Amino acid sequence: MEISLYERDGSKIITVTGRIDAVTSDDLSKWLEEKVSPPESNVVLDCTEVDYVSSAGLRVILQLTKLAKQSGVVFSLCNPQDNLKEVLDISGFSALFPIYATIDEAILPGSK
Repeated sequence: MEISLYERDGSKIITVTGRIDAVTSDDLSKWLEEKVSPPESNVVLDCTEVDYVSSAGLRVILQLTKLAKQSGVVFSLCNPQDNLKEVLDISGFSALFPIYATIDEAILPGSK
């Protein structure tokens, strides 16, 4: 798993490549605590290159959602592959935060 962070139009974009599972979720959680906690601006998780998310990965996404809510900023997710979108729908996570098809839509909600 690779993680990167950049800012665009006042939002922090977190890009994850690879799997978010029991092996990698602790690393992602620690990385988020170091780089994004507490979030001071809206946070977008770009999942374009995420191959797989386990329940441990969902826990980290929930952690980020809660951090954003506590800080009064918006957390959203963009570019989920079909398998991730299905997991988010089945688990009910898609009701917890906005999911967008592109980074542009996530940064500028309503531009669909």
